[in-house]
Amino acid sequence: MTNVEIILVREGPMLSGDLAKLVSDENVISLDAAKKQVSRAADPVKRVTGFFINNQSFYFLESHLQDGSYIVGIKLALKTSAKRVFAVLKALENNRGFLAETELPAFMFSPIGNLVGHKRSDIVINEALKLDLIKKEGDFYKLNEVYFRKSQVDFKYYKGVEVAKNFILNQFIDWARMIGLVSFDTPSLYSEFSKFQWAFTAPSYIGTLPHYNNGSLKPAFVLADILIGNEATEDDVLFFVEKIKILKAQRNFSPIIPFLIVDRLSLEALNLLKQNGVVIGFVYKLFGNGYIDLIRSLINTVANAGAILKSNPDEFISLMEKISNLTDGKTNNLRGDIFELAVGYYHARLCNNFDVSKKIYIDSWPYELDVFAVYPDHVNVAECKGLKRPLTLTEVDAWLIKNVKVRSWIELQEAYNNKRHVFELWSTGGFEDDAFAKLQIAGKAKRYDIKFYDQPGIIGKAKEIANSKFLSILNQYFLKEPV
Repeated sequence: MTNVEIILVREGPMLSGDLAKLVSDENVISLDAAKKQVSRAADPVKRVTGFFINNQSFYFLESHLQDGSYIVGIKLALKTSAKRVFAVLKALENNRGFLAETELPAFMFSPIGNLVGHKRSDIVINEALKLDLIKKEGDFYKLNEVYFRKSQVDFKYYKGVEVAKNFILNQFIDWARMIGLVSFDTPSLYSEFSKFQWAFTAPSYIGTLPHYNNGSLKPAFVLADILIGNEATEDDVLFFVEKIKILKAQRNFSPIIPFLIVDRLSLEALNLLKQNGVVIGFVYKLFGNGYIDLIRSLINTVANAGAILKSNPDEFISLMEKISNLTDGKTNNLRGDIFELAVGYYHARLCNNFDVSKKIYIDSWPYELDVFAVYPDHVNVAECKGLKRPLTLTEVDAWLIKNVKVRSWIELQEAYNNKRHVFELWSTGGFEDDAFAKLQIAGKAKRYDIKFYDQPGIIGKAKEIANSKFLSILNQYFLKEPV
């Protein structure tokens, strides 16, 4: 067994710089000689190269992949010597292993555009993909379950966190408008400012930060990112601090008001943010104490919708009432996010068993089923569109094509072999005329059923379960036009 292998067995995987120092100290040889020993190490010693500063490599043994020490070691190596890739892992960890590809760059300190001296976010994400620590799955990036615990890669919990984030961001928009911090129609979500992506951006003309340049008034900008669902640590908030530092170092720097919205924060993270001039937007301080319980309830209900709606369906009713009480009924931004819970509530009262946000794989491609309900004589797959506008023909065509794929999956499941297939499309905004005509034609299929519901149809389905509270919630949150 070589000196390198002995150290790796005893100490675990590590970067070449640390490994060479140990070889040098333990064998009383020069550091240069130790570096040569390390560089010449052969099987069973393995290495990862091309990602770490100072041309370092990460050394490990096959056994480290089996006992979990590989992921612990490479995360530490990334944290110290490849911080931009480390930020990708932290972003996904903070969102239970998933992030939409359109949102991941907001949680990194890598620019989305070309910026001298900085790798673009897409290049950094590709490095994480090459390391096999993350994977691309449909429209999402996800942590590779080979290295991360199942509890760290949970799509349904991610959905709950995502719904909570979207809800809080929209509350933040209302708050910023209400106090005059930003103009009414200027906020945007997950957009670009100064080469970087942010969860929230808006110009601001208050105070002394706006300034005149060549005779025209130039605003300051309110920038915000959000960490919800866990206690944010120093490692978690580092991406935001680094983004701010890079902005301040740019020429022609525009004045900014940086917010980081959080529900919980460690003392170390709190101090780091304060030292860097970040406004810490605690949810309970921005919107009131009740919002902390609301966030937890919202995340839990979305993450465990299948079990909750079946065993305790009135918990969904209670959640909607709690949201209404805290927001004065202004819940229109939640309509699209939780409409599937309302449809799930309907099916839970009637079917044998069901699931919400069920993920299946067909030819290795992921498909999400909003509501999957099993009845004695049929399997029901419901697509839920909680939109203010009618669905287009293009959207209806995409849904019909998806049904073909899903049918092929159902037919492979032995438990559903003798059950008829029913596909439902629930649309709070209804359908455009050509889309409606296409659905009428599709509904004549003989081997399976196509059903579709606009607002009157949805109200009719709700009346089938004779629950006045449910019908009231549908009317108030999902069907009426926003105020």
